[in-house]
Amino acid sequence: MNRVERAKQFLPFDALKGLREELESREEKMSRVPRHDLSEERMEELSAVISRLYKGSQINMTFYRAGHYYELTGTISNVNIIYKYLLIGEEKVFFDDIYSLSLVDG
Repeated sequence: MNRVERAKQFLPFDALKGLREELESREEKMSRVPRHDLSEERMEELSAVISRLYKGSQINMTFYRAGHYYELTGTISNVNIIYKYLLIGEEKVFFDDIYSLSLVDG
């Protein structure tokens, strides 16, 4: 028996295949929260901040996606007004999903 084959016998044994993934999936579903509605004033404030954004802006943002709120800090690599989204690194965030947004002084 070679070293690789011998090492395989000491790997953890998963008696119930897929159980871990199913538990993680159920935990994710149970931790979902409803989307908060924004007031007209809040939407106007966000719109004003979005209108001042440009490629290279440093931002702090909270956005909603798939039942969860996420915090994101980074540099904008694209502002697409036509399709209404921001690109921060590899993350595409649509304007309608933004809960809070602020420019980082710098």
